[in-house]
Amino acid sequence: MPEQPARPEIIDSDGHVIEPDVVWKEYAEPEFRAILDHPGGGYVQATGIQRAYPDAAPAFLGVPGDDQDSGWESMAVDDASDWDEESKYKMSRPGGHDPAARLVDMDAEGIDVAVLYPTAMLTWIEEADIFGAACRAYNNWLRDYCAVAPTRLYPVALVPLQDPAAAVVEMERAVEHCGAKAVMIRPAQYIAGRKLNDPVYDPFWAAAAALDCPIGVHPSPHGDMPNACRLLGLADGVSNPMEGLALRQGLTNAFDLQMAVGHFTLGGICERHPNLRVAFLEGTGGWIVPMLQRFDHQFEIFGSADQSTRPSELFARQCMVSFDPDEVALAFTAEHLGADKILWASDYPHPDAKIPGVVDELLDAVKPLPEEAQRLILGATARAFYSL
Repeated sequence: MPEQPARPEIIDSDGHVIEPDVVWKEYAEPEFRAILDHPGGGYVQATGIQRAYPDAAPAFLGVPGDDQDSGWESMAVDDASDWDEESKYKMSRPGGHDPAARLVDMDAEGIDVAVLYPTAMLTWIEEADIFGAACRAYNNWLRDYCAVAPTRLYPVALVPLQDPAAAVVEMERAVEHCGAKAVMIRPAQYIAGRKLNDPVYDPFWAAAAALDCPIGVHPSPHGDMPNACRLLGLADGVSNPMEGLALRQGLTNAFDLQMAVGHFTLGGICERHPNLRVAFLEGTGGWIVPMLQRFDHQFEIFGSADQSTRPSELFARQCMVSFDPDEVALAFTAEHLGADKILWASDYPHPDAKIPGVVDELLDAVKPLPEEAQRLILGATARAFYSL
């Protein structure tokens, strides 16, 4: 009987961890441990969420100094909540903080490799020194989490971009000493009044390009930064941050990523830094083809003081976009943009992660495509982008 061909490698380009308290109790530097060691999600998440939802009831916030746990996994979802029943409990999956349990889930699903992003540390605070200390603690803990299976679990580092010089230092340390395969940023202003294409950030982009460290642009639906959630007033008057996420996440993630694509491909970042590599994650991907077409059209009519290259050319040279496996536009985008520009993500173990079943959905989504395109989307593009 002829031997069956090996199936293509399947790489999750954007999975998540759930930061346990040990990150702040044991990995934080002694001079920052007292402030960072807040139960649940740590000081950064508790403070960022408190600032994002000033009208929220105390029961839903882990405010530094009180007796409440922070962290989305420790916040109770009311039985009467509109959430999908299964989604209420996904954040408590042991694999979020236990790498051995995660590998069991990956094996059951058919995922060979996972590239890992944060949960609590998706939240942001403006204090660069405290945020930087939290980044260092998180990066060190994630290094040890991934060391359990170093050919299957890969870390993405966090840096305090509100201080670009400090961000460069931590990026270099994380790549050299923590095995980081990319650095995550949020698609919003880190420095008040300075959009991402402002020259103030150029030293960071230049250092990332020189280090060949990709940038993973990953949104969050909470108004802790000057992002779409805050600017559109989507968090105004919210008394329970656990509710209303459909609207906040549905709009914020997509709007913020579209803005970021504009800053990188029409705002001059990619042209100024031609060796910089960027992925746009967790805001769906079906809009990217018409959005780039629109950017090109506006560029050709009005020109740009920021760059001389068409946005679609810069995206093709330096950028990727991530899809949820159930998006109907995945195959269309592969045909029009190229399968080598497409990543896929499980979002494990977040509430909207389709676990179990995500790989089956992915395989169905790529069926209309040629075998080489399937191979690229399933894993080869992610392996190349992250240099795994």
